[in-house]
Amino acid sequence: MNGYFRASTVLVAIAVALLASACTSGAPPTAASGAPPQAMPSGTQDLKAGTYAFAFPQLDAPGKPFPKALITVPDGWSINDGFALLGHAGSPAQLAVTIWDVVDVYANGCHWAGPMIHPGATVDELAAVLAARPLRNATAPVAVSLGGYQGKYLQWSVPVDANFADCDGGRFKSWNDADGDRYQQGPGQVDRLWILAIEGHRLLVDATYMPEATEQDRTELAEVVNTIVFKR
Repeated sequence: MNGYFRASTVLVAIAVALLASACTSGAPPTAASGAPPQAMPSGTQDLKAGTYAFAFPQLDAPGKPFPKALITVPDGWSINDGFALLGHAGSPAQLAVTIWDVVDVYANGCHWAGPMIHPGATVDELAAVLAARPLRNATAPVAVSLGGYQGKYLQWSVPVDANFADCDGGRFKSWNDADGDRYQQGPGQVDRLWILAIEGHRLLVDATYMPEATEQDRTELAEVVNTIVFKR
């Protein structure tokens, strides 16, 4: 495990990097035009272009499985340790998408050692807590839909002058779920956050990139996010 996003095993994480010349348009194929979704492999390997499914068995109810998250990728991506879809590993842009079942939020990203904030169970409660965090330059939450479900959207970032060496444990953290922490990768990192209400549960989709990301990188990232659909 590479620990890119969490200090322990993750629920599910999808890391994405721009495929600069993998295809003419740079966009992934549409989910509707490809083969049926495949279960995401559990190991580390390259993937072929297509639609892959992440399951959330911990959210299943008796006789009612929780919807899977389907995401469509182009050739050139890989799965890392069964939880991270990687494009160009080590790219300075570090484009990424992660999906979280957030439990608690760190009160201060840099000085996080201490009591955490439990944001309650609703979309609005989590959005309000995230938007109010210091050092994050957050936008006001707005209504949004993604993958067939409604929720709230906001964007936040890490200060460009942040010195992670001055932070508790040398890390800048955001939140945790049952499996570990979301910690940031560097100063200036931007996270686009979709907080969704999905059949009685709340999931957060985090699309992130570093300051080195170009406009083309950010467009590619948005195109990948827009393929996400939640289906049984």
